[in-house]
Amino acid sequence: MDESSRHADASPQTRWPYRSTPLTNADAERMATLEHAVWFEVLPGASAAQTVREFDYDRGRAVEVEHEALLGMPPTSEAPLVGIYGAFDMHLSVPASGPGVTRVPMNGLTWVGVHPDHRRRGILSSMMTEHLHGIYDRGESAIAGLWAAEVGIYGRFGYGPASLEVMLQLSSGADLSAPDHVASAADAVTTHMVAAHTDEATAAIHALQVSAAEHTLGTATRPERIARWWFEDFPKARGSKEQRQVLFATREDIPVGYALLRRTSEWDDHNNPGGELRVGEMAAVDAPALLALARRLLSFDLISKVKFYARSTDDPLVWWSGGPRASTMKVTDALWVRLVDVPRALSERGYAGACDVVMELKDDVCPWNAGRWRLQVDADGVGRCDPSEAPADLELGVDVLGSAYLGGRSIASLAAAGWVIEHRRGCVQALSRAMRADTEPYGTSGF
Repeated sequence: MDESSRHADASPQTRWPYRSTPLTNADAERMATLEHAVWFEVLPGASAAQTVREFDYDRGRAVEVEHEALLGMPPTSEAPLVGIYGAFDMHLSVPASGPGVTRVPMNGLTWVGVHPDHRRRGILSSMMTEHLHGIYDRGESAIAGLWAAEVGIYGRFGYGPASLEVMLQLSSGADLSAPDHVASAADAVTTHMVAAHTDEATAAIHALQVSAAEHTLGTATRPERIARWWFEDFPKARGSKEQRQVLFATREDIPVGYALLRRTSEWDDHNNPGGELRVGEMAAVDAPALLALARRLLSFDLISKVKFYARSTDDPLVWWSGGPRASTMKVTDALWVRLVDVPRALSERGYAGACDVVMELKDDVCPWNAGRWRLQVDADGVGRCDPSEAPADLELGVDVLGSAYLGGRSIASLAAAGWVIEHRRGCVQALSRAMRADTEPYGTSGF
């Protein structure tokens, strides 16, 4: 971490007592201690090694502070960790140049935290700069993504909210009115439920997540190496909660979908059941498989309401159930996207139509993106982005491009809010229409 990474409020004479450091398995105790201090969500029954074992040491680092004796702190020879970040090598389903989607590499930022005693000292800014510069230097992906714990933070670093998290609540036994051909095809799909944490179940979940992502805009897929640990069961931590289950859907013995669920028991004063079923993830390769899963999830005994998370405003479930007024819908931001390598990122996704615009791009964190770029999209929806010295047709920040990258938020709507400045009449509309997707992206599961 060099001098330029220091907090802007620090005077030139102030010595910054922090340093960036790589991590190894030997740092598990320090990492777990910091994680608990930041998130105060201790996982009972998990060792420090289990707490950190999903951490990718090639993509994450920490910040440590020069050791000092503090009241109430046991003596140690190691400097305490006061900041940390990690990342996963993921893939994201984005608009294709033709129908459907294409999957592109994405660096999934996670584990970001600064110790409560060391906030407002430039540590987060230093880590985010180091993280984004590292992605670019390694050339591992053109985009980064994250789930924002607090929405006011990550826009400063060029991330933009690109998809919505839709929670859909339906009453148990709700009727789903799908077209006849979908309903009849769903009759050929069978379902069964097993515990989600076994090696066999997690392998099947991962394979199905990747298969469904080939058809589902906005899906961020987990790396295979951590799929086994994602749903590990810690009995002491879940207490009286049900062990997480997975409902698999098959057609002629071929897996076609899955739903991760957990039920909560509840009874009213008259001893009537009023349990809740939460579906944290649900994915299917086609509409009949999705319908078969939803039908089964709405038919569990002792359940009064079913909550489906990580859905979309274009989700068939919304309309099979009668529309938004027939259900309870809650909407918030989901995946935030950051373009790390602008020309590569804009060339990797597809477009809905031809376009030719010169953009003046602002990027304070990744200066190689700042400047003028010409995006040319041919009639087949294939784009090419090159540096340009031509006059700019429009001005925007890299966070705005991140918001529009999945095709859900339009450039035109962002311009109407003042985040895009148009210099040539019609160019906002042209870029907006080219970047729009056929459907709204789904809210992907957190990571």
